[in-house]
Amino acid sequence: MNILIAPDKFKDAASAIDVCIALKKGILNTFPSAKCSLLPLADGGEGTLESIAMVLGADWKYIEVLDPLFRPVSACYLYIPEKKIAIIEMARASGIELLTPKERNCLITSSYGTGILIKDAIKIGAEEIVITVGGTATNDAGIGIASALGFRFFDKNNQELPPIGENLIKIDKIDDNNVLEKIKTIKFIIATDVENPFYGNKGAAFVFARQKGADDAAIIDLNSGLFSFAKLLDKFSNINPQDIAGSGAGGGVGGGLACLFNAQIISAAEWILTLNNVSEVITENQILITGEGKVDSQTWDGKLISKLLQMADNAKVPVMIICGTLQDIDILALQNNIIYANSILNKPMTLDDALTNTNTLIEQQGILLGKLLSTLSL
Repeated sequence: MNILIAPDKFKDAASAIDVCIALKKGILNTFPSAKCSLLPLADGGEGTLESIAMVLGADWKYIEVLDPLFRPVSACYLYIPEKKIAIIEMARASGIELLTPKERNCLITSSYGTGILIKDAIKIGAEEIVITVGGTATNDAGIGIASALGFRFFDKNNQELPPIGENLIKIDKIDDNNVLEKIKTIKFIIATDVENPFYGNKGAAFVFARQKGADDAAIIDLNSGLFSFAKLLDKFSNINPQDIAGSGAGGGVGGGLACLFNAQIISAAEWILTLNNVSEVITENQILITGEGKVDSQTWDGKLISKLLQMADNAKVPVMIICGTLQDIDILALQNNIIYANSILNKPMTLDDALTNTNTLIEQQGILLGKLLSTLSL
């Protein structure tokens, strides 16, 4: 039996590659004749570069940048010399996982480090730059990135402002006099599956800032800053970020870069699945095993897994889902090609125990899947 194992990561517990390896090991334990193909996937957040690198054979570029709190940290990106394309994952330089829970405060964090990665990519010849914006620690609307590339932001007293979230509301002037002309010719692409607007009840601050350390008062201030900055961006570029789907992605990076660099926002899931040629790969297998850390209502809302399931349905390939937390059973029942769905948790346990033993639990689930698959005629 040909089995395609194509999961997303289990956030904070196991990378997509780790999930693939553990599942394969478990399946082969009880179904040794199975032929398992591994295709670790990502949704634009952590682990995206590894998924893409496996397909494109791109070069890894490592440099020292600044983390969200302006501390030195090593980060990397992918570069495809023959196509002059750089692929940059914001989480590498500006990610929430670079900070401890106590350090997370998107009033004072910045995307500046991601800008350093972009600057390096341009230096070595990139003409197209794809930025995936999942897993960020910031709510600065991309002014950190822009500052690293030569933009300067001033208050009404003509004092230059540090590029952090709490300063958005203070910005009175955007200065692009120091931006290199070459940057204006670069094709910028923002890859995200977030469709939230720049500001408002469904905007970057109200929906995402709390998980980045903002309290109620900070969320209101950040939203006011995004509203104020949107008006300035509209005046500067003749583009209103609020009118762009996904402008709230990455703490407003989508909207900020759309206005400052004419960046295009695309679906990260569709882009990654296309890069991996998944629609064709699925047809070469008799079953698909996929999953992520939590399967809930967001899973079906145009995210990576939902698009993958649609491809499998089109190819008439049955699907098995494994996850850490399984919710929305009623929605699962409506997915015609899902023949199995289960959590890896096989008994009551604490979150710490689950996180510590995730790989073992996934392997154990693989053992069960192997037993089941060995009895199926597909």
